[in-house]
Amino acid sequence: MDILPVADSIIILFLLMGIGFAASKAKFLDRNGSKALSSFLVNIALPCLVVISMQIPVNADTMGKTQTTLMLALVFFAISIAIAVIVPMFIPAKYSERGVFSFMLVFSNLGFMGIPVTQAIFGTDAVFYTTLFMLPFNLLVFTIGILMLRPDMRMNFNPKLFVNPGIIASIIGMLFFFTGFTIPSPLYDVMDYLGSTTTPLAMVVTGALLAMMPLSNLFSDYRIYILSAFRLLIIPVIVYLVISPYATDPVIFAIPVLLAAMPAAANSVILAEEYNADSSLASKGVFITTLLSIVTIPLLAVILM
Repeated sequence: MDILPVADSIIILFLLMGIGFAASKAKFLDRNGSKALSSFLVNIALPCLVVISMQIPVNADTMGKTQTTLMLALVFFAISIAIAVIVPMFIPAKYSERGVFSFMLVFSNLGFMGIPVTQAIFGTDAVFYTTLFMLPFNLLVFTIGILMLRPDMRMNFNPKLFVNPGIIASIIGMLFFFTGFTIPSPLYDVMDYLGSTTTPLAMVVTGALLAMMPLSNLFSDYRIYILSAFRLLIIPVIVYLVISPYATDPVIFAIPVLLAAMPAAANSVILAEEYNADSSLASKGVFITTLLSIVTIPLLAVILM
């Protein structure tokens, strides 16, 4: 396996976090600026990315594999959600912190890291099947994901919570996917440009928030290492054990396992900022899981190969 795509992706993420860290220390980006940037990402850039990620051409030849992949994606998220409900109850945490832990256990960095890593291991065909995982991901992150980040909202649930740019973009994107509608240029290009800013700016915000906490806190929270063990190792192993008895196509069945091993999604930070959850905890989770993934992803890839 070529380790370079994994290393490149992780180095890029850390450089982006470093830029955010430096910008915060230099007073170019304060807490209000991070909040405003997160709001822009959640309400404009991320919805564009959601729609663009669903512009997947499906034909008669790939329809069967598409259905299999979507079923695997549902199993993948069902396992992750079950673990995310149970595990945080045994981690010493405030009620608000449990929601952030749950979110990071369910939602991994599928797009920025998942696509280049699966492509490097399984070839260009893997990109199509990896992208299909974005359909349920996008729908869940703006529904169950928000309720995870803000568990207090479950007590006085307001259906209007789900009327947000993210869920609207998910519905539009899925409609385009199932009807085969292609967004014309230049609208597609504009949305693609906006969507492509999501991960870089999310990592900048992550770095800025890390700069606002004592450096000792970044590595001393043992709970983050428990989260990392589940996010990077235990969840992928469980996914493998559940789906492997039904494996017919080794590539299609290996992809969910590898995607389950990605670090916590960068969206964890910007959504935590937007919905007033614990974005500092989310920043630490993204940082540590990304750091440790440079060891765990190649290890898992070797086993799958």
